[in-house]
Amino acid sequence: MAMKENFISMAPDEQSNAKVSPIDSNKTLMVDQFTSDAEPGNPELVEDIQSIGDAFAHFKPKVNVDFTDEEGGSVSETLKFGELRDFEANGGKGRLVENSEFLSGVKQKIDTNVKIRKSIEQNRKLREILKDESSRAELKEMLEAMLAEIESAK
Repeated sequence: MAMKENFISMAPDEQSNAKVSPIDSNKTLMVDQFTSDAEPGNPELVEDIQSIGDAFAHFKPKVNVDFTDEEGGSVSETLKFGELRDFEANGGKGRLVENSEFLSGVKQKIDTNVKIRKSIEQNRKLREILKDESSRAELKEMLEAMLAEIESAK
C-alpha cells in the first residue's frame, strides 16, 4: 500500500485511500467544537455521510454563546449551523449575523448610526446647528420632546 500524507501534519497516513493535498501555507484551518452536547473522548462513527450537507443534517451543530451588551450585561444565545454559509460574517452581511438575534440587533444599531452620520455630513444647515452650543441644546430638547411624544403614543 502506498504511503499518503495527511493534510494537517504531513505525516504518513496509511489508511487514506483518497488523494489529499496539503493545506497551502496561505490558508487557515480552523478546527473547533461547534456542538455543546458532544461528549469528549467518545466520537460517534457515522459511515453513510456523503457530503457536507449530510454532515450538517446528521450532527445539527450548535453552540451556546454569551455576548456582552452595551451595558456590560451578558446575553446568552444558541447559534445553530445548517450549512457552511452559516459561519460567514462578511462584515455584518453574512448568515452568522442574520441567524443571530443579538448580532442582528447590533448590526441594525450600527446601520442606523451610519445613516444618521451620513445625513449630518450631507446636511449643511444641520452641521451649522450642531456647531453652535445653544442651537445644539435646543435641537436636543426638541428631539427629546418628540421622542417622549412617540413613546407616549404607543
